Amino acid sequence: MSTTTILEKDQLKWPEVYSLAALNAAVVISWIAYHEYQPILIEKFQFHELASFLVITKAIVLVLIPPLAGWLADIILKKNGKFFTIFTVGVGATAMIFMVVATIIGAGELSAIKGMLPFMIVCWLVAMNLFISPANSMIEAFAPVQKLPLVMGVLFLTTELLYALEPLIVELVHFFGDTLTFIVGGILISGTGFLFYRVSSDEVMSRRKEVTENDNHKKVSSLSYAVIIVAGLQLGLAKALLVEFFPEHIGDKFPAQADIADFVTFGLLGFSAILAFVISRFIIRYKPLKVLTYAFYAVLVAGILLFVSPSFALTIFSAAVLAAAFSLINITGLPFVISNLSARHITYGVGMFIGASELFSGLLEYYFH
Repeated sequence: MSTTTILEKDQLKWPEVYSLAALNAAVVISWIAYHEYQPILIEKFQFHELASFLVITKAIVLVLIPPLAGWLADIILKKNGKFFTIFTVGVGATAMIFMVVATIIGAGELSAIKGMLPFMIVCWLVAMNLFISPANSMIEAFAPVQKLPLVMGVLFLTTELLYALEPLIVELVHFFGDTLTFIVGGILISGTGFLFYRVSSDEVMSRRKEVTENDNHKKVSSLSYAVIIVAGLQLGLAKALLVEFFPEHIGDKFPAQADIADFVTFGLLGFSAILAFVISRFIIRYKPLKVLTYAFYAVLVAGILLFVSPSFALTIFSAAVLAAAFSLINITGLPFVISNLSARHITYGVGMFIGASELFSGLLEYYFH
């Protein structure tokens, strides 16, 4: 029996959705703080030779750790009936590493423990990605399958609006300073992680137990996993073109507008977030595969136009089409993935989707580094 079949008559569980949105918001804020302070810390502690290493390591971690964490979570759930083990380890380790990094920063660049900083950064990258796939795989327990795009609309609105507000968040983290920023980051992750656990644990675990017992060891074919990876790559391509390629392309092709390239990107992310939230209630009328197919064509057309566009106006239009396609993929991609999975493999499959979605961004970030 499919994971989502049991939930078709259930109502959407908003408290759980909001708690997941809060956790994802904390993750986004932490990533923004990391991206802002990593080059500053490298300069301050004179680890210049490790800059490229950290970019490569980040890309590898983002691609490999989510599926690995999902695989481990599914194994533990199958053997012990405990789902939150990997989630708890990830949240706890992330919060602890935040505090350790804050201590190293506070001790100063002359401290004997400064050599731990690169190691702690790598550990932080791993820990941050341990709880992503277990947490987001739970959306199947929050709503019936036909309403999952509504859940994704709320989650995407939360995360992408924060990314769109990145300049304001950067100002805020500079106001806090490096040490306090990492302390606040640890509090945010641990606090929202605990909130998500408390709100979700009882109901989610009872549902997962019921679903797993009725799953009848349903097999997930290699084709299903291949489809999941393709869906993740599609999401990653749209994200990489919009977030990584577009601002660099504007700076290279239209130097006069280079100063506003990042702000245009932030505006497009805000547009994408609001659009996803608005259309999510209408998208539920259509099959996710159909929506993903049309979105893929839109990404291809917009991507080609970005490369060949002779004018700034057409380039902006192409990016807007890309942002709209990005919205469609975000609100239908994960529901489509879940519909192709059994309860025994759902966290692993979601992890594969998340990992695949980071591949193109990692490649472009390294290329533009």
